[in-house]
Amino acid sequence: MQEQYSVAQYVDDLRRITAETVDENEIFDQVGPLAKRLASEDSWIEERFYNPDEETGFSAFLLHEEEDHSLAVLAATWIPGMGVGPHDHGTWAVVVGVEGVERNIRYKRLDDRSKPDYAELEVKDESTAGPGDLVCIRNGGIHAVRNDSDKVTLSLHTYGTHINHTIRSKYDIEAHTAAEFKVDVK
Repeated sequence: MQEQYSVAQYVDDLRRITAETVDENEIFDQVGPLAKRLASEDSWIEERFYNPDEETGFSAFLLHEEEDHSLAVLAATWIPGMGVGPHDHGTWAVVVGVEGVERNIRYKRLDDRSKPDYAELEVKDESTAGPGDLVCIRNGGIHAVRNDSDKVTLSLHTYGTHINHTIRSKYDIEAHTAAEFKVDVK
């Protein structure tokens, strides 16, 4: 039987890995299995995670953030039938499903990014992520998330920089707009 793995141990491993490399492929290869290991533990899960914000349809809960805002670890929960539209993170992301199944839609940006506040997107692919499933998103990657189930979903999110301390956007596909995107992190 494997020894219990804690958020503190995970953070120590994140610090070591990101001190050794900035290559996103290497980070995903090394962080992915550790994130899956932590996601399989229940010691970090709190009852409050199961009461996402009714107005937004989701909540993000901070588990760890470095003083300089690098290396943030969050728990995210989604109300059934809710999600968040296309957005980027302004940093790399490693997400692991903990409970329930979330639909992830990845987008390709078609415009040349020369016009601020303007973006043209098309769907690149779609997948589902359940318990133990890993979703890695490169810096600049755009995706949407939706909970199509009848229960609250929970996932573990790790970011190279806290998402409210990056330049990140949410996108309106029909209006072809891009706007600053911040979230309430509890």
